[in-house]
Amino acid sequence: MASKWNCAICSKQIMWSELFTFYSKGAAHFFCFKDVAMQTKKEGVPVDALLNMLESELRMIVSYKKHLSETTNEDLKKVLDENEKDAEKHAALLTKLIDRMALQK
Repeated sequence: MASKWNCAICSKQIMWSELFTFYSKGAAHFFCFKDVAMQTKKEGVPVDALLNMLESELRMIVSYKKHLSETTNEDLKKVLDENEKDAEKHAALLTKLIDRMALQK
C-alpha cells in the first residue's frame, strides 16, 4: 500500500512497507537518504555507524507495524505500539543528527 509521500530525493512514491524517514527536505526512502549521506559525508563524522543504527530502528518500526496488524491481544498491542513509538523517536533523532552532521553545509 502506498503512503501519501513521495521521496524528496528520487521523487518516487513511498510504500508503507519500505524503510523511510523524514529529514529537512521531506520524506525519503532510507536507501536514497543513505546514498546522499554517504556521498556528502564529512571527515570525522561517523555516518556509516549512524546509518546502520537508523536502519535498525526503521526495520524495527516496520516489524512492529506488521505484528500490530496481526495480533488481537490488547496487552500485546499496547506494548508493541509503545515500542513502535520509541523506535520512531529514536529514528527521528538519528535522522536529524545525520542530516545536520552530514547533509547540511
